[in-house]
Parts: sequence; C-alpha cells; structure tokens
Amino acid sequence: MFGGEPGGLVEGGREQHLRRLYVGMALLAALVQACIAQYAQSNALPGLNLQALLGLGFNLLLVGLAAWPRVPAHVFQLILIVSGQLWLLSSALLFVRAEIPSATLLVGFLTMALFAFAWLRAPAAATLTLAGYLLLVGPVAAARPLDPPGLLMTGFAATLIWFLSAHGQSLHRAHLRNDALATLAFTDPLTGVLNRRSGRERLDGALRAARAHPQRLAAVLIDIDHFKRVNDSLGHHRGDEILIALADLLERSVTPQDAVIRWGGEEFLLLLAGRDPQDAQALAWQVVRAVRAQRLPGFPPVTVSAGMALASEAEGVPGWLALADARLYAAKDAGRDRVVHQGNRETPHAQAPPS
Repeated sequence: MFGGEPGGLVEGGREQHLRRLYVGMALLAALVQACIAQYAQSNALPGLNLQALLGLGFNLLLVGLAAWPRVPAHVFQLILIVSGQLWLLSSALLFVRAEIPSATLLVGFLTMALFAFAWLRAPAAATLTLAGYLLLVGPVAAARPLDPPGLLMTGFAATLIWFLSAHGQSLHRAHLRNDALATLAFTDPLTGVLNRRSGRERLDGALRAARAHPQRLAAVLIDIDHFKRVNDSLGHHRGDEILIALADLLERSVTPQDAVIRWGGEEFLLLLAGRDPQDAQALAWQVVRAVRAQRLPGFPPVTVSAGMALASEAEGVPGWLALADARLYAAKDAGRDRVVHQGNRETPHAQAPPS
C-alpha cells in the first residue's frame, strides 16, 4: 500500500529450488537411458533399445516441463508417477522376453513405489504399489521365474519405503509446527516483523556488537500520527491495514543487517546498523517522505513522526531508547510528519534535509 514498488510476497525460492532439482533428476534419467540404449544396441536387444530411446526422449521432455513455470509441481509429479507405471509395465514385458534381468525389473518397481509414497496419499500409493507387486508375483513370475529372495526383499523394501516416507512426512509436519511456534514467539502476528520481546534481544546484541563504533548504530522510533482518529472513524480492522502497510514499507527500506520491530500499538522501531549518522538520518527522512507521499484508497492522508538516537549518545539500551522516545515526542510537539535527531534536536522545527 505504501511505497512505489509492489510489496509482493515472493512465490518462492522453495518452488524454484524444487524445479531445479526436477530438471537435474530428468537430465540424469536421460543420461541413464542414453547409456542403456547404447548397451541395447551393442547386445542386439531391440525391445530394450526402443524402451531406452523412448525414455530418453521423454526425459528430455520432462526437462522442459520441469523448467516451465506454468506447469505446477503437483502436475509434474503426477506425470512422473504415471510414466513410472508405464515404464514398469514395459519392463515386465522386456523381462518376459528375456531382454532384462530380474534385478532391473525389481529396481524399476522400487522406483515407482518411491515416487508413489513420496507424492501420493498413503491409500493411493499403497494401492498403486500393491498392483505393481502383484504384477511381479503374478503374470510376470508365471511367464518367467523371478529370483524368490530378491522378490521377498523387494516387498520388504517397498514396505520400508512406505515407513520411511510416513516417518519423514511426520517429521516434516513437526518441523513446520516448530517453525510456526518459533515465528509466533519472535514475530508480531499482524505485521510479521519482530515483536517487542525479540526486538529487545536484537537491540542488546547489536549494542554489544557495536561497542567499538556505537556512533554507527541508530534506533529510530516511529509513530503513526493521529492513529486513534483512524481507528475511531474507520474501525480497528482498517487501522490494521495501515500498520501492515507501514511494516511492509519499513522492511523494504532497510537491509538484512537492520531490523524492523513492532514496538507497541502504532509504534515501530528501526534498528539501523553499520551506517554513518548522516546515512541513518537520511533513511529516517526517506521513510517519513514515503508515507507522506502516498494516498491509500478510503483513508485520510497518513503521516508519521520519528525520533532517532545513536547508541553513542546514551548509556545502555534503556537510556538509548529513552532518548529516541523523547525525540519522537519532540517531533510530535513540533507539528508531526518529521524526524528529530541529533542534528536538529535543539531546533525540532527544522525542516527535512533536501531530497
């Protein structure tokens, strides 16, 4: 809502990483099929050669599908499962024709089971895997005997794949729950920025780290002007929209070494690390101007006031924050919509530096 660039939630690193893995897997499968085709040609195995050439072409097609953003990940996974089933059926036929050994057929079955249990719900995956196993012990074994110990171990391995998949998914859900609890403990649930408790820990750590150069560490306390009027006239849910928009603007204004903290109510705290005082002041004014310049649909004009203090100006975190708070009140008293900092603390009516 605030700011010139779209705030945007990034669709993600995780999705792109998954697609890269799929591309790599499809390329590796294509390489394996090319080697099998070469082997089949050298040993006069026409059925295996045809299967390998079709597999080579199909896996090259999968490379393009995996890299194409318009193909959802679950669709790609379904294509892999269906193709795995077709590959298992063709391998069963090649086994009956004595073109592949039983080990190749059993490995193909386990690969299909792995895909199924990784990407399908347990009932569907179990049904698909059982159907594949019955194919091995039924029509295929009737046409040409399989290795009995290998068949038994393959059944056990398929069960083990199911167990490990279920266990892995359970662990994954537990990790997600733990991550969610950690997020709730350290971030503000409305805006997603650090909450006051974790923010205080961040301030303590930053002050210890900046002991040699405290003048390069700044705290900027920011308050939305006349916020109570917005809540009273438009309702608290509309006021929440302003808080979320301001938090987004602040996060886009700072670097990873900085921090945005919801300090309480309509107050936010910027922790700016590794900047010269002039740079920190410029960033504070930049935030004030950015808020002032925007007009949110359905809202009156929104402005903020800010008080900035350097860590070198006070003793310890409490004194440092008290100084920033005093300057915030000075900015309010001077007419709001401004920053009071070290350079203008004696003359709070001073105008912002040139843009």
